[in-house]
Amino acid sequence: MEKRQNIAIIGGGVSSVSILNHMVHNPEFGEELRIDIYDTERMMGRGPAYQADSRHLLINVPTEEMSLGNGHPSYREWLESNSHEPVTYTSRHLFGEYMRELMTSVAKAHDNIHLLHTLADDIQYDSENGRFTLHSGDEVKIYDHLFLTIGQLNYLDPYQLKASEGYIYDPYPLDEGLSAVDDDRIGIVGSGLSAIDCIRYLLIERGVPEVHAFSRSGDMPSVRGTPTDVELSHFTYEKLESLKVNDEISLESIKELFRKELAHQGVDEALLDRRTGNTLADLRFDVSHLDEIGRLQYVIISVNPIFSDVYQYLSRSDKVEFLDKYHPLIEENHSPMPLEVAEDLIKWAEAGQLYIVDGTRSIEKEDEFIVSTDEEEQYFIRTLINATGPEKDVRQDDTGIIGALLNHQIIAPSEFGGILVDQKRHVISPKTGTIENMFVLGSLTTGADYLSNSVQLLNRNAQKIVDQFYNQLK
Repeated sequence: MEKRQNIAIIGGGVSSVSILNHMVHNPEFGEELRIDIYDTERMMGRGPAYQADSRHLLINVPTEEMSLGNGHPSYREWLESNSHEPVTYTSRHLFGEYMRELMTSVAKAHDNIHLLHTLADDIQYDSENGRFTLHSGDEVKIYDHLFLTIGQLNYLDPYQLKASEGYIYDPYPLDEGLSAVDDDRIGIVGSGLSAIDCIRYLLIERGVPEVHAFSRSGDMPSVRGTPTDVELSHFTYEKLESLKVNDEISLESIKELFRKELAHQGVDEALLDRRTGNTLADLRFDVSHLDEIGRLQYVIISVNPIFSDVYQYLSRSDKVEFLDKYHPLIEENHSPMPLEVAEDLIKWAEAGQLYIVDGTRSIEKEDEFIVSTDEEEQYFIRTLINATGPEKDVRQDDTGIIGALLNHQIIAPSEFGGILVDQKRHVISPKTGTIENMFVLGSLTTGADYLSNSVQLLNRNAQKIVDQFYNQLK
């Protein structure tokens, strides 16, 4: 590799940090690679999930499992060396500091790496010479390779309330978005991790008297059980590879292997479908069965990297069936909340500070927000906070760089979320076909990678992409 290669990385969060980290630690890395990374100063090295915010917003993965490797200090070592107590669940802000320091140190060590505190406004692709033209403000640059690592899309707005007075469409960072919320009649739309963030911030940091959390199901993530080591016996790459026929693996065969694994690990399969519809009862059950729940969760966490890789081998009909029937059961156990968070939620609900309302049918704005439920109940809310999470359909996020890439037909939406990519995470363009010098990592590959947005999986997949990148340069 002698010719200079200009590389753009779009986004500065976990995916970007991981790509950069693996790239500079590859033996093929050299001065002929010029790397520009685009993101705002606030997000560079952090991304939205780990931006500066309230210390009460906790990571839901134990500290021991949150490291980026390649000779850098582990997250625990970094905490200790910076006089932070290495508690089991730290604030997300602290992990953002860890990532930011890693990215900054890598950039300072190499003159050919540049952290550009600006956004990419437009990108065009010339299929004749295989190069990208990137516009950022008044700057125009040409790149030979592009890594799209923008992270999550814009927030959902399921009740079309974005322009309504008193509606907080995107509350993050909570220190800014919720700092001036009036204490009277606060409602939150959603019951997932974002909703829990908002609940904790309002009740702990703001000390508001009460909060209502509205959602269709009322289901919250499960409670993280007792950590346990899992050595897989049945759900392995080798056994799944042996089931591949004509580049497909049937859902039935995957289910059979998973059931065998659960039985081998001593996990009661009925725990997958343990929800009763009563959110508080479900939380209490998990809190009082931490060992059993932990075994189930850590089997799921252990098989997830394998299933994420074989997910692309499901037929369309099998993928539809899986997402409809089985994904909700897996998802609620895949990213469980810390025990201390669950105990707080139960305490607040019992004290009349937190009301979890399911069966939300509609939300309308008149003088106030009127929330109607399937039970014909109505709630009158003065301030409504959107905590429904980000979009998965890129067509609903037609602003910024995603809108530009869609407009130029460089990317296309996947039926199952994110954008179309091949098995090596190259972009598949509806106009020019596979673009082998454009890689994607993060939420934009949700249709190809199953539940792959954890730090561990993003870091692992970044390694694969970087290896593929260097192989293509040879």
